[in-house]
Amino acid sequence: MLTGKKILIVTPRFPLPAKGACEQDRLAGMLQLKNLGCEVMGISKIFSWQDQSSIQAFAQKNGIVVQTAPYQTEAQKTLKQKLFFYGRRLINPLFWDGAAYEYSHRGIKEMLAEVIAEYRPDLVWFDYTYLWPLYGLTKKRGIPIITRSLNFEPSHFIQEDGWSIINFFKAIAKCASEYLMAKDSNVIFSITPQEEKIYNRFFSKRATNLPLRGLPKLIKAEREISDKKILDVFFMGSTYNVVHNRRALELVIKYIAPLAEKIAPNRFIFHVSGGKFPAKYRCYLNGKIIYHGYVADLDEFLAKMDIALIPSIFGAGMQQKIFEPLVRGIPLITSRRGIAVYPFNHAEHLLFAGSAEDFVKCLLKMQAVELRRILSLNAIRLSQKLFSQEALDAIIINQLNKL
Repeated sequence: MLTGKKILIVTPRFPLPAKGACEQDRLAGMLQLKNLGCEVMGISKIFSWQDQSSIQAFAQKNGIVVQTAPYQTEAQKTLKQKLFFYGRRLINPLFWDGAAYEYSHRGIKEMLAEVIAEYRPDLVWFDYTYLWPLYGLTKKRGIPIITRSLNFEPSHFIQEDGWSIINFFKAIAKCASEYLMAKDSNVIFSITPQEEKIYNRFFSKRATNLPLRGLPKLIKAEREISDKKILDVFFMGSTYNVVHNRRALELVIKYIAPLAEKIAPNRFIFHVSGGKFPAKYRCYLNGKIIYHGYVADLDEFLAKMDIALIPSIFGAGMQQKIFEPLVRGIPLITSRRGIAVYPFNHAEHLLFAGSAEDFVKCLLKMQAVELRRILSLNAIRLSQKLFSQEALDAIIINQLNKL
């Protein structure tokens, strides 16, 4: 336990509502530290559309103090103020990373300085690597710094936005952000073993892996696997505004589902969940491909599913849409890259596929109920070992006690 430790958490947009994996991870992280006996205070940016009353209600319910600040990008500015705001960013290459630039402004720095002076934390925990402009205030007082990385930013940015001259220079700025973060952090918590290796090889020897902290509550003791003639297959993405979700969706509904229906007619029904479904793909929806939108009761929805079909074409970090089926014991077909070096093996815990044809071949194999039962049981057993609350608590306790 970490009883009595005073921890100040500095996090980007306050993670309520917690619809996405990163919000769920950060929210679970606050509660985890509180449950480990820490005294927790949070500083967070918020957008104008966020409900401050619900944020304060959450804080009061869980015994956490939260202070918020508005995003500077939302502030009303005169032409002169806009020229200064964007000019200052342009002349400093480190601020070409716009996410980092948001934390270089006087308002958020003054808030952090005041809170540190009054709260006197034992350590400061920063969610996301691009908060490094605030690290100097913490180092000045000799307070240890922990950084939680949700993805390796340069890789994530290029995969999502693609290569261009402008993006090349932005990626260099993000590499600089990662270096500055690693230089000043006493501990770095990566999100995958793959990214842990990147930090320890190129930036710092102080990285250790901490999986998504929202997973423990999703782990099931067992799952009933039904022997059915028509199998319900699902793909889910938090929002299809995210490029890698949209590309994976296209692969599923444009190529995999039609090919599966051609080879094995009337054996599969494909279900899609998530927000912001692209209008241009609605022509693919029919009785065999069904879009459910944002699913409020995910437990009820997934209880009816037989197979998770989650291609991962690109995208950094730990994609919860891949790991959630595993911890729930839902037989999974995914891309090998999506596992990010976590020790899940083909034909033991899940099935790996590459092309649309490969995914369809795996779907045909999944018709065998015994295979699905084996994969489900093995996935749950390994998930309990890797992602249980006890396992994640041990990682946190071990690193924080060293400080």
